[in-house]
Amino acid sequence: MSAVPGVEFTPDLIRRIATFAGRLAAAREREDVGSKRALQGEGQEFVGHRPYRPGEDLRQLDWELLARLDRPFVRILRSNASEAWVVVIDTSASMAIGRPGKLQSAAEAAAASISLGLRLGAEVTLVWFQPEAGLRTLHVGRSPELERMFAALGDLRTFGSHDVASSTPPAGGIEAHLVGPSATVPGLVRRRSGAGRVFLFGDFIDVQYDAVLQLAGGRRRVHLGQVLSPEEWNPAEAVTWVDPETGERHPGASGGPARLGAYRRRLERFVEGWEVLARAHAMGHAAWSSADPFERFLPALLR
Repeated sequence: MSAVPGVEFTPDLIRRIATFAGRLAAAREREDVGSKRALQGEGQEFVGHRPYRPGEDLRQLDWELLARLDRPFVRILRSNASEAWVVVIDTSASMAIGRPGKLQSAAEAAAASISLGLRLGAEVTLVWFQPEAGLRTLHVGRSPELERMFAALGDLRTFGSHDVASSTPPAGGIEAHLVGPSATVPGLVRRRSGAGRVFLFGDFIDVQYDAVLQLAGGRRRVHLGQVLSPEEWNPAEAVTWVDPETGERHPGASGGPARLGAYRRRLERFVEGWEVLARAHAMGHAAWSSADPFERFLPALLR
């Protein structure tokens, strides 16, 4: 079993992630803390003050502090009901496909999501799979620990090979640790009793709906981040392309318009199936190309 090159976080990319997380966190702070749109659910606790910004809800103004200091401050409230997030990344062989690769895109989306979670006061558990070590987890509870997160994500590699004749998912796939006797990720989520958000980042090519539904329950919200390569979205321009339903590889433009048309219809059904599942079970879902910047698609997924 061989490893393939994986993920790189350049200084510019890290700055983009910090800017993105800061902007979204500020937007969430400006929302009414009683709104159900708050990322961390219902039930709030007081955690401190910050200077008042013109136009903010005066209900959060601390009038006693204003009288004492003659300066306006608002109370910062944070959820005490759902302060744990779980972020899972698919490291199966199919995630190496594409230029840029799907694993790189998934890792960027995961890093931006984790950075936002920390700014909102969440404790985040990053989950991935390595064949030689099994299921790996990294707990990140404070912004200074982001360096450990970037190091872990930077070490991600895809492993295994996709044998289309086998019914066994590729090593490292989300399915490999969503189902089976151990049901490791659902078990981990249940042990994290305060887990209010679960994020899955991958291509979902080898995942069954029932496996994902195990993660839902109570007030917990599941977010499905589905990344496909430019070659998978538009195989006519690819050297090779992979059928999302069968896993078969084909030369680019092979079979002519009829085969490519059939492929596109299958791809549409494949992505739409996950959209329908997400809507039916109040999950978040976004599908994108690994060539897309995370700033374009991630805000909608993080709602």
